[in-house]
Amino acid sequence: MIFNMLLRLLLLWGGGGYKMALVTVFATLIIAGRRTFAQVPATLQQDVEVELAALGLNKDGRPE
Repeated sequence: MIFNMLLRLLLLWGGGGYKMALVTVFATLIIAGRRTFAQVPATLQQDVEVELAALGLNKDGRPE
């Protein structure tokens, strides 16, 4: 429920920054164990993978 509200707020803000915000949200959810990489929308998977790699993490949000 909270995630859906967050997503709607990000989409309402518009602009180009919402995509990066969504990438950060999904990366954070993966690290917290609340989502898996497979649950990330296909359009964001590459960016989420890059974000996780920049943090030294694999697709599961665990250290490489």
